[in-house]
Amino acid sequence: MVDPEIPDREEFIKKLELYEKNEARRTVYFEALNHIAQNWNNPPGMAAGIRILLHSWHWNFYRFGDFDCTLLQNCLDRNLLDINSLRYRHISSLSVDDENKIKELFEQFLTALEGGKRKSPVAVAKALHLLAPDFFPLWDNDIALEYGYVWGGIANTLFAASDYVSFCHKMKEMAANMSNYVSHQDDRSLLKRIDEYNFAKFSKFAVGWQ
Repeated sequence: MVDPEIPDREEFIKKLELYEKNEARRTVYFEALNHIAQNWNNPPGMAAGIRILLHSWHWNFYRFGDFDCTLLQNCLDRNLLDINSLRYRHISSLSVDDENKIKELFEQFLTALEGGKRKSPVAVAKALHLLAPDFFPLWDNDIALEYGYVWGGIANTLFAASDYVSFCHKMKEMAANMSNYVSHQDDRSLLKRIDEYNFAKFSKFAVGWQ
């Protein structure tokens, strides 16, 4: 599958406007982000912030079985040094030297966020993004598919960590080409804006938006 083309500024802004107009759950993102910031270096508080977002944005997955907050807290505590090293990194600084660290974090969060004996690469990306909003991009199943990643069913996550690293590099390229599309004084990261564009364009939840 060919990667989607990088949009021009007009198309990008149009999709952001559609997102802002139609996505009723958008304020949950800021609630979760602020909760994590206020509880930084406190794994139980950080886990509670992640839960705020996942119970809204990913409830279709977790309604069949929630994740264990204790496992998530332990994962955060165990990886806090690495998370802190990435907290204020920008996607433009991503290099091949980061790949093993990202894969390791992804795999650990994949286990920590398991729900109903199922694993969700989507949940992992959402959680990592909340911890480093300028460095870790978001995706969902529809977005991942459009960028060429097929997991072969929700239980088959063997290549998800490698796929996510590849996706990070693609989002780095998009961000470099679209850095002047929105103000740098925006209230959210460029990666979040790119996700809003991707969501409005590709997600089944945005079908019918106008």
